[in-house]
Parts: sequence; structure tokens; C-alpha cells
Amino acid sequence: MTDLYFIPKKEKHFLELAKPLIFFDLETTGTNVGTDRIVSIYAVKLLPDGSQIELEHLVNPTIPIPPEATAIHHITNEMVADQPTFKDLLDELCLFFTNCDLGGYNIKRFDVPLLLNEFDRQKKYPIKCCDVKLVDAMGIFHTKEKRDLSAALKFYCRRDHVEAHTAKADVLATIDILKEQLLRYDDLQPNTSFLHDYVTGGNTVDLSGKFIRDNNGRILLNFGKHKGKEACKQLDFLKWMFDKDFTVDTIAVAKKIYYNCIWELEIKDWLATYKIRDNLEIASALYATAKFGNDIFPFTYRKEGKKVTISYLAEPPNSLDLFHADAVAILINLLNAALPNK
Repeated sequence: MTDLYFIPKKEKHFLELAKPLIFFDLETTGTNVGTDRIVSIYAVKLLPDGSQIELEHLVNPTIPIPPEATAIHHITNEMVADQPTFKDLLDELCLFFTNCDLGGYNIKRFDVPLLLNEFDRQKKYPIKCCDVKLVDAMGIFHTKEKRDLSAALKFYCRRDHVEAHTAKADVLATIDILKEQLLRYDDLQPNTSFLHDYVTGGNTVDLSGKFIRDNNGRILLNFGKHKGKEACKQLDFLKWMFDKDFTVDTIAVAKKIYYNCIWELEIKDWLATYKIRDNLEIASALYATAKFGNDIFPFTYRKEGKKVTISYLAEPPNSLDLFHADAVAILINLLNAALPNK
């Protein structure tokens, strides 16, 4: 392997990293994030201690590469015929991308959703969209200058992008551009959280912006006939989204909101039926039982796999089944809101 591009010396650091940041680029069979496949991937993982790890592969997409795609990135069907498939590389890629933030050029709208779909086909989810920060140099560039990658390299670094549309050259160009952006603009902070929020406004929930948060933290729909409405009050619409042609992360957000709302309604009904929140002592006991997983009279706690069953030893006894950690968290939050502040 050749020497890595980004020299890991303390004086060369240009970002403050809370966790590893991966700059990556994909070359693909086309531009449809739902159906097209990866033919090339290059990535540089920058670690908080200044070290780095490089990953580079040609990938057999298992479907033909159209001539118009080859004309852009110059990767042919013959070049990838004997290369590993995404499934063959799965273990390596899962290990590489787990618990990292992501950086690149136009990754928010293309590379990240397409990569998520590749992982989804294998039923693996190393990239947690709710936790990952995205540093997209294109978003900064378009906010500041409104141009593409080659123009960005020319503008910021004063050189031509002579190897445009090769994954490695695009990644290295993106890193150079981001360095120059951080040097040029005093209002940019050199950390992934700030750069993520700078481009997204800090209010998007999914990568494509189908869901956003308002100033009160409520999640709103940001498209279609219910645009601007609170998502949890449009359960039929959320359920309709499950099997439509949205990206993996958007469908995951729709399902999370849908089921959390259903669980909250069921839990509120159970609490109201047995008047638990009306009795401070009983509510406190249930809160402690759910939060710490201990039997505290008059409640018992049982866990089997992901399922939690809390039994209320009233007359007659009754139980509440919670099938996900989110449901347990909803119960705890509802009880916490009903208890006096300490």
C-alpha cells in the first residue's frame, strides 16, 4: 500500500474529532440510490489520535455496468468481473464503518443513502443514522460559492481535478477542499458536530430531509400533502411510507416514529386504566422498576430477549408487555413527567 495521503502529524491536524471520521467516495452503476450498486469504494478513516486507516476496493456489483456509467468513471464490467462482491467485503466494511462519522462530497444525497441500501440488502446496519454526523464539503461549498467538486478544487486549492470520477482522487480532493474551507472561513468550527449542523441547519432527522425538527423538538413531515404537520399525528401516512420507494434511513425513521407513537398511546391507556399516575407512591415504584429492572412492590420485572414484561400485583393482577427498548424509555419518560422534581 502506498503512503497515506493525510500525514498524521499533530501540527497537521485540521479537525477536532470526538470519534473517527471517514471520508469516502463511491463509484457506482448509476445514480439511483435505491437500485444501483457500488463498483468502487475508497475511504480514509481519520482517528482522534491523528492516525488513519485507508480502505480501497473495486467491487463486483453483480449487475452490468451501463456504458454511460463507465464513460464517467472508466470502470468496465471486465475490470470488476473477478473482484469481490459487496457481500464478500461485508465483514471488513462493517468493522470499518461502525461508530464513525462520515465525510465527503455530496454524500448526504447520494453516497450515504446508496451505501446504506447496500448494507440493508445484507441485513447489516453498521451506520446508525441517528448517531452519525455528516461533514459534506459540497454543502459548505454550495452555501459559500455554489459550484461542483472540480470547481471547488480549482477555487479553494488552485489546481485542476485531473482524475475526476475516480473514487480515490475524489476523496483526496474533498479532504483538501475542507482544509481550505476551514482556513478561509472564520465562522466555520473545525469539528464534525458544527459542520454537520452548518449544512443541514441542525434540524433534519433523515438524510433526505423528509423529516425535520421544529424549534420545540417535534418531528414534522417535510414533504407531500402533510408537509409541516407533526409526524406522529399522521400514522396512516407513516405506515404508507413503509413499502414505498424511500431510502433505507427514511423508512427507518418513519417506522420508529410510527411504532413509538403507537406504544405511547398504549402505555398511556394502561397507566390511565389503572390510575397509576394518580398515585405518587405507585408511580414512583413503577418508575424505579422500569428504570432499574428490579422488582419493586407492587411490580415485578421480567425480560426475555428484547421483550420486557412488567406485572402489576393489583387486584386482579395485570401485565404490560414492552417489545422494544424505545417502549421502555417511553414508559420511563411518561412516569418521570408525572413525578415531582427532586
